[in-house]
Amino acid sequence: MLPKVAIICANYNYGRFIVEGMKSIQRQTYKGEIRLYIVDDGSSDDSWEKISEFAAKDPDFVFAQRIENSGASVARNTALAAAWEWADIFGILDADDSYKPDKVEKLVEKLIEYPEIGVSYGDYDIHRSYDDKHYVKYESKGSYCRRGLSQSCMVHSNALIKKEYLERVILPNGEIFDSRLHGPASQGFIGCTEDYDLWLRLSQHCIMCHVPESLSIVNESGQNQSMKMTPEIFQQQAQILGSR
Repeated sequence: MLPKVAIICANYNYGRFIVEGMKSIQRQTYKGEIRLYIVDDGSSDDSWEKISEFAAKDPDFVFAQRIENSGASVARNTALAAAWEWADIFGILDADDSYKPDKVEKLVEKLIEYPEIGVSYGDYDIHRSYDDKHYVKYESKGSYCRRGLSQSCMVHSNALIKKEYLERVILPNGEIFDSRLHGPASQGFIGCTEDYDLWLRLSQHCIMCHVPESLSIVNESGQNQSMKMTPEIFQQQAQILGSR
């Protein structure tokens, strides 16, 4: 029997992208069971209307909920908690991105084939939606261990992760994504190291396998372009990580 795959997605004001992202999970060629767990983080645009309408059409596939704006980490942790008892493997979908049809199938294949692999990820195309430039293929540099990650974070957030390895990196407060590293966007919080932090913790327990094929589409919009790390934010978040 193929493992059950839960794709988790945290959305905040990505109404213009979110439907295509949800449809991309629906179009997956993976033969096992797959579900989408999406949490709207108190969006102020039309995101929730689009999400709830989509979910109502396929309630056995899409599990949607809305929370007060609390940040991407809290939203992702909420989605993880909802899917935890059901899923064997977790995938991450950024709300402004989408999966190519065979992504889950190809990444799960690696996770099944090699028990020591806990994370699988592929390359991706970039679409600069703010000026409608064509897609540019981005290639990662290969499989990662902790030493490689200490120099560069090349594992894109749209990865698949085995539950058995996520269980090993739960923080003392019960979180998987550290909520101190990505707070509410409505309060001007633009931290973005929660992914990197998770990859570093996972790298102590498993191999991260790179599949050298473009499997996702990443939208670079004016919205996410503005969310850049300043030296002050980087220093603040480094202090948080150092205090753990």
